[in-house]
Amino acid sequence: MTMRERRCALGPYVRVLRTPGAAAFFTTTVAGRFGVSMYGLSVLLAAVAGYGDYVRAGVVAGTFAASEAVGGPVVGRLADRVGQRRMLPPVAVVHLAALVGLIVALHRPAPVLATVVVAAVAGLSVPQLGALAAARWSHLLHGDPRIETAFSLESLADDVAFIVGPLAASAAVATVAAPAGASIACALVAGSALALALQRDSMPPPGGARAGAAAAAPRRVPRLVVSLSLANVLLGLLFGTTQLAVTALASAEGTVGLAGVYYLTMSAGSLAASAAYGAIRWRIAPWRRFLGAALLVTAGAAGLTTLQHLVAELAALFVVGLGVGPIIILTGTLVERHVDRSLLTQTFALMSALSAAGIALAGLAAGAVVQAHGALGGFLLLTAYGAGLLAIAVAVRSIAEAQGART
Repeated sequence: MTMRERRCALGPYVRVLRTPGAAAFFTTTVAGRFGVSMYGLSVLLAAVAGYGDYVRAGVVAGTFAASEAVGGPVVGRLADRVGQRRMLPPVAVVHLAALVGLIVALHRPAPVLATVVVAAVAGLSVPQLGALAAARWSHLLHGDPRIETAFSLESLADDVAFIVGPLAASAAVATVAAPAGASIACALVAGSALALALQRDSMPPPGGARAGAAAAAPRRVPRLVVSLSLANVLLGLLFGTTQLAVTALASAEGTVGLAGVYYLTMSAGSLAASAAYGAIRWRIAPWRRFLGAALLVTAGAAGLTTLQHLVAELAALFVVGLGVGPIIILTGTLVERHVDRSLLTQTFALMSALSAAGIALAGLAAGAVVQAHGALGGFLLLTAYGAGLLAIAVAVRSIAEAQGART
C-alpha cells in the first residue's frame, strides 16, 4: 500500500477525530478500556494466587463480571439523568475504593464472603467508558454520516483493547506480582473516568433532548431495541462458544497452543472489517449491511462444520470475524439513530451488558454441547447463531418498512 493509499484509508478517521473535543475523549476512554479489558484475567489470577484454588477464585471473578453486567445500565442511566460531569467523580471514587479493597482482600486473603461483597461493589461501579464515549459521539455527530466512522473507530479500539488487555494483565502478574494486573487496570479505569469528567465541551446535556425519530414513533423503538438486544446476546454467545470450540478443536488435533491462534484469527477478521467499514461512505440501507454481515457469520460458521484443514479453518474463522465487526458497528449506529436521547447512554451500556451475558451463557450451554460433541457441536451452535442474526436482519428490515424510510 502506497503512502497516498494509506492517507485515503485513514482520511475518514482523521477527519472524525478533528471534531472539536473528539480526540481528547476518545484517547481518554481508550486508555480506560484497556484497563477494563484487563479486569477479568487480573482478578482471576489475583484470586488464584490468594486462595490457591480455582473454585473460590472463580466465584470471586464471576461475581465481579456479573456485577459489572448488572451495574452497567444503572451507571449509564445515572449518566443520562444527571450528566457525565456529576456522575463520573463519585462513581470513579467508589470504584477505586472498592478495587483497592478487593486487591487487599485477595492478597491477605480475606474470607470468601467478604471478598465477594467487595467484588460485587467493584463490578457494579465500573465506569461505562465505552457507553459514555458513544453518547459523546452522538452528541457531536447526531445526524452526521460520519457517526458510522466514529463507531467504527470505537469498535477498532475495543477489539485492540480486548486482545492486548489480557496479554498485558498476564505479563504484569508474571513479571511483577499477583495484584499488579488489577492495580494497573484500576489506575487506568479510575484515572480515565476522572479525566473524562474534566472534558466538558463534548459532554451531552443531562437528560438530553428527545430524539425526533423516537418521539415520532415511540411504539416502534422498543421493537428495534429488542432486536438489537437479541443481536448482542447472540454476539456474546458467539464469542464464548468460539473460545470453547476452538480450544476443543486444538486439543483434538494435539496442538492446544493453536487455540489462541484460532481465536485471534477471528479477531483479526473483525478488526479488518471494522477498519474498512469506517472508511466507506455507505449508500446501502443498514438492514442490508446487517444482512450481509450475518451471511458472512453464517457462511464462515457453516464452513467450520465441514472443513478439516488448518488453513481452511483459519480462513473460515476470519470470515466469521468479517461479519462480526460490522454487526457491532451497526448495532451502535441503529441505537444512536433511533433511541430516545434521554436513554442513550444506558442503552449503549445495556447492549454491552447483554454481550457479556451471552458470553456467560455460552459457558453453560455451549460448554455442555462441546463436552458432548467436541468442536463440531460448538461450530454447529455458531451456525445457529448466524441464522439468528439473519432473522434479526429481517426484523430490522420490517421495522424500516413500517417506518416508511430506510433506517
